[in-house]
Amino acid sequence: MLESFFLYINFINQNLENNYLIFFLIYFFSLIVFFSFSLPGGPILLIASGFFFGFYTGFLINIFSILIGSYFFVFFAKFFFNKSFNRLYLKFSNKLNKLIKNSSYEYLIIFRLIQGNPLFIQNLFISFLNISKTKFILTSFAGFSPAIIIFTYLGSKLLKIHEIKNITYNDIFSKEFIFILIICILLLIFRIIYNYKRND
Repeated sequence: MLESFFLYINFINQNLENNYLIFFLIYFFSLIVFFSFSLPGGPILLIASGFFFGFYTGFLINIFSILIGSYFFVFFAKFFFNKSFNRLYLKFSNKLNKLIKNSSYEYLIIFRLIQGNPLFIQNLFISFLNISKTKFILTSFAGFSPAIIIFTYLGSKLLKIHEIKNITYNDIFSKEFIFILIICILLLIFRIIYNYKRND
């Protein structure tokens, strides 16, 4: 099964140049649908974007598809819970909004930054928050970007299709990437503490 998958990837890559625009549009909208359901396996598609389209185009495809898809998920989840479980939804939503109100930007960015946190859980959590579209886009962009840069860059550097088979967790999350991620999280935590003390 895995061999068939790699053969399929290789076939797409070989025929990409002949139907670039069509493949680009199909791939982009497929990713939007994929992220709209917040399905598992996103990193594989993020790497594939870099492999098929290169770093810059791949990054744009990844960031816009995950932003649009996540927004659709949050919008429909918010609508569903508000209509079906209005009282419980409002009670839980009010508690969450009160909890993060002093540093909502920082909390949301940290939530997106932390790897291993499933996209489904992230978007489900955010669907209970009363945040503007602008705040959703800015915090999601800032939080998603580091991991997407790494995945897309990794994909863009795969010169041979069989190299995908040899990817390990350490290849994706290098010491340098983990260090930068920790620094970003610490800075945001300090900002949260500062905001709480300022509002006391």
